[in-house]
Amino acid sequence: MQKIRVKDEFKQYMRRIKGYVGRRDPVRLQVAFPAKLAEAVCGLTPAQLRRRPRPGKWSVQEIVGHLADTELVYGFRYRMTLAESGCPLQAYDQDRWAASLGYTRQPVGELLERVRVLRAENIRLMKRVPQAWWSRYGMHAERGKETFRRCVTLIAGHDLNHLNQIRAIRKHFRW
Repeated sequence: MQKIRVKDEFKQYMRRIKGYVGRRDPVRLQVAFPAKLAEAVCGLTPAQLRRRPRPGKWSVQEIVGHLADTELVYGFRYRMTLAESGCPLQAYDQDRWAASLGYTRQPVGELLERVRVLRAENIRLMKRVPQAWWSRYGMHAERGKETFRRCVTLIAGHDLNHLNQIRAIRKHFRW
């Protein structure tokens, strides 16, 4: 029953993510993202970065930490999918990572640099992958088959989703 609920929730999430991406090139969106993220957090004080909009919701700094780790996770997933099509892809608990890995204790500048460097490496990979390989896939532990193409689109939309979230936090607090 849990697996079905996760798949249904993910289908809804993917519809929203695809809506963010629309007809735009997901690789180009990913190329532009690190600069947009840095701009979105520019001028915020350490206290503002750590302030949660409400209990149970992430702060801007936690979002940036999540984005840094997402880049690491998806870099690995891209490579597994391309090199070992059909391989298992491990799920992870993003809230547990945020709490356990201390996103709020890491300087936001370091987190932004991690996003920039890891994204640049992942973009280099995307640009050299033959089109025929974009249908290679991994089997996600909770969501099933995920092609390289779907993962690239998912992360482009994921980026836009979190940029919107940061902007909403800034608006909420009138920053």
